[in-house]
Amino acid sequence: MSGLEQKILKEILKKGKIYEVGGTVRDFFIFGKESEEKDYLVSQIPMEELISLLAKFGRVELVGKSFGVIKFTPPGDKKTYDIALPRKEFSTGVGHKDFQVTFDHNLKIEEDLSRRDFTINAIAKDLSSNQIIDPFEGRKDIERKIIRMISPPAFLEDPLRMLRAIGFAARFEFEIEEKTFLSMKEKASLIKT
Repeated sequence: MSGLEQKILKEILKKGKIYEVGGTVRDFFIFGKESEEKDYLVSQIPMEELISLLAKFGRVELVGKSFGVIKFTPPGDKKTYDIALPRKEFSTGVGHKDFQVTFDHNLKIEEDLSRRDFTINAIAKDLSSNQIIDPFEGRKDIERKIIRMISPPAFLEDPLRMLRAIGFAARFEFEIEEKTFLSMKEKASLIKT
């Protein structure tokens, strides 16, 4: 971690919590090394305050502001980081983009992880303590080499998740867990949406 990254981390931890989430953590457990891609989740700091804090250290883009997502680029760096606030998603239709998203800096990390697609993507690392938060046993699924949905309506809520499951299974040479596979077969016609 660079000196600038350490300064930013220190500033965030003065007011809130920061976690590595999703693919960053998943890939560490699969491949055993740090990923170039980093996705962060910051809690306990309101959006406007987080934007102001980050703006002191680099460029802030608000492309995902309505979803609680900030794109942050340190000066002189080509790398852009996604920094999100904890979110809840509610399906409003059958399409991939038919969601109502609400973000809340006070939402618990476990609640944010529950909205994700598969157990292997619902793992977080608390950067203040290096504690792993894994409420859906994603690490066990990585060890077993399986792709398992978090909740039964996963594919009804977002049919694109079926294609993601196939992509992850192929990329990581994992099997799709039986209930997940049966759900994919039942919901296959939704791919059109």
